[in-house]
Amino acid sequence: MEKFTVELIVSNHYGVLNRITGLYARRGYNIDSLYVNETENPEFSRMLIVSKGDEYIQTQIVRQLSKLYDVKQVTLMATVKR
Repeated sequence: MEKFTVELIVSNHYGVLNRITGLYARRGYNIDSLYVNETENPEFSRMLIVSKGDEYIQTQIVRQLSKLYDVKQVTLMATVKR
């Protein structure tokens, strides 16, 4: 399993965090670490999510997150092999 980080730019609305974490839960993926902070533009927030998974899981997470309405940008940041 590889540890990887996904960076998201999301709309700064109520319920966005719940929808994103719900996506992980419905697919049985764990979140090892979660960081959320407002960006320079108060309409958006930046999220960093650290998880573990192989290349297939990483691709699936990025694809599924990209489909969510409130998610404006998804970037797969780093991969660390364990």
